[in-house]
Amino acid sequence: MPPLHSKNTSNLPKYFLLGGLLALMITLIWIISPFIPSIVIGAVIATGFYPIHSVVLKKVKGRRTIATLISLFVILAVVLVPVSWFISYITGQAIDMYLYIELKVETLLSTDFHLIPKIIETNAKFSEIYKYLQNITNTLPIKTTDVVGFITTLIQNVSQFLMNQSTNIAKELSVLAVHFFVLILSIFFFLRDGDRLVQEIKDILPMAQEYRKILFDKLRNMSKGILYGIFGAAMFQGFLGGIGFALAGIGDAAFWGTVMAFFAIVPYIGSTIIWVPAVIILLATGHWIAALFLALWGTFIVGTVDNLIKPLVIGEKARIHPLLSFITILGGIFTMGLPGLIIAPYLLSLCLTFLHIYKLEYQKVLKGPGA
Repeated sequence: MPPLHSKNTSNLPKYFLLGGLLALMITLIWIISPFIPSIVIGAVIATGFYPIHSVVLKKVKGRRTIATLISLFVILAVVLVPVSWFISYITGQAIDMYLYIELKVETLLSTDFHLIPKIIETNAKFSEIYKYLQNITNTLPIKTTDVVGFITTLIQNVSQFLMNQSTNIAKELSVLAVHFFVLILSIFFFLRDGDRLVQEIKDILPMAQEYRKILFDKLRNMSKGILYGIFGAAMFQGFLGGIGFALAGIGDAAFWGTVMAFFAIVPYIGSTIIWVPAVIILLATGHWIAALFLALWGTFIVGTVDNLIKPLVIGEKARIHPLLSFITILGGIFTMGLPGLIIAPYLLSLCLTFLHIYKLEYQKVLKGPGA
């Protein structure tokens, strides 16, 4: 008679535990998925500023919470305040434009469009327009009342759309505030408890100790590369671009420098999408000297950051082939939006790291029996 507890049944509790754990982790990830971009960005910022945090931690004699609050204040001053200023400026401009359009639409709605044909017919200024409209009416099966009805319906639809967008804008602003709050909390706790969290993850990873070290070293290098090499270089490019705009006599140089910093994040295109049109406009308006100066400044001063400083900051370990990096970042932007700028390079780094570990683990098999 075979034993009641075979080898397969003895492993049943283990499989049940792993299956339950996997299901719970998938559910948990699904619950927090709206905030994953904010958490990842917070982790990147915390990793990049961790050396400064370590110095602060020593100064306050190991008091984690006080050191974290000081480091968080520095991060807010250096990174988040300029970004928040730019977003609020753009949002303010968009809201002003929206209110202007809404006012114009309300003015149009208060107009009696049925009086327009009579005004055109009786006013000598519009005599040519009246003749043109009469020719169209005689040629095509279109009546004046049809045109007036179409215009009225169109403006009413625009008004309804603007009313709906008012609700959407308020909703988006509240969602943005929640994401910003999650970002601040993530930075705080990653700075204060990040080393403990990393150790916990290392302890539960089912891989050899040397592979754990390789994995976390790659992720650490990628975090520093993203923060210093991409965002740090972008901020420096924006600063230099703003100086160039100011010297060329272009108004709102600080604003355009901030815009340039944001576009500098995009590989290859970068800040040229801002200063090249500015050069063209200066040429078109006859400002030849300013255009020549801005072209040289953009090419040799601002462009130097991309060509020299960025590779030096990122370092050899965190660098990825330019084509692969370019496609991954663009794909991340298209699939995940702006958070894809950070999440996509991380996923690429993880993929390449696992390929590297796979190569190390199975190098004998890959080389073949004769190797």
